This record gives sequence, C-alpha cells and structure tokens, in this order.
Amino acid sequence: MSKDANQIQIIEKHPAGAELVNKQDIEKYLRMLGQELLQRGITGEILLAGGAVMLLKVQNREVTKATDAYFNPGQANTIREAAIVIADREGLTYDWINEGVKGFFYTQPSAEKWAEYPGLRVYMASLDYLFAMKVVAGRPQDIDDIKALANAMSLSNAQDAIAIVKKYVPEQLLTPRMEYTIEEIFE
Repeated sequence: MSKDANQIQIIEKHPAGAELVNKQDIEKYLRMLGQELLQRGITGEILLAGGAVMLLKVQNREVTKATDAYFNPGQANTIREAAIVIADREGLTYDWINEGVKGFFYTQPSAEKWAEYPGLRVYMASLDYLFAMKVVAGRPQDIDDIKALANAMSLSNAQDAIAIVKKYVPEQLLTPRMEYTIEEIFE
C-alpha cells in the first residue's frame, strides 16, 4: 500500500475535529497519556490553554471541543506519538490534544501546576495570559470566553484589560481590532 493510501485510511479512521470532552474525559485521557509516557521512560510536561482551561478553571462550560496544550519542546514528538496511541486505543481523533494554541504565545506563558499523574505534569496557563490569548485570537467564539475571563479576574474597565494584553503581547502586534474587542466587552 502506498504512503498516500495509508494517509487516506488514517483520515477516514480519525477525521479532523475533536470530540466534545468534559472534565472527567480530560482527566482520564491525560492520565492515560501519562501512563503511555511513563512506559517510554519520560515524565512529560504540558501546559493547558484555551477551552480546557475555560472548562477546568473558569468553569463557564460543561464541555470543550479540544484539549489545547503546549508541549515541552524537548518532549513534543514523544508526547505526540503517545497521544496517537491513546487516540487509537480510545477511538479519538488524532487532535484530541493539540498544539494549535502555540501560535498565540508571544512570550513565556505564566502558569501554575494543575495536576501530576505518573508520567505527566500538567500546568495551566494563568487566566490573565489566557485572556490575552483570547483577545489576540479574537474569533467570534472567543467573545464569551473573554467576558467570562474578565469576570473571573474582576476586570471592570477596558484600560485594565488592555494593560493585561500589553503585558503579554508586543505593542507593535496590537491591532485596533483587539482594542475594539476589549472596549466592546466593557460597554
């Protein structure tokens, strides 16, 4: 079978787009990921961001579509390989945990340890960092999260919110759209 045919089979078996997962699912799959990493002789480190943090810490939803994470760069390939094993075993898409969020990291994320499983340490992006990321992404589906984060952080005005974004995003990358999004939240 050609390489292209193998890729087609993989796509058919694991279509793009993650399933909806709840808190228990995330914990279960991360625990399994840790076990798989432990069998490979490492303790992986990941940083959760995006919808997973909104679900687990902000608690403004019951489920999320993706477990967005940033993998320790020296372990990223091993973590990806272990995640594929979990996907195959559990019938998940290969992007059940993904690094798409790393495109929104302009500075080192501030984080706190959230959980430790055998073989895996899990950190969580701070709420202010996540707020900045959500503003930068600025997608329509991020507006409710931006509002929930502002509420969770007790932000009461656009000036304080913009200051948080500037803490993590270089000023030359700030756009009028980002500022408008923030101002709209506090109207």
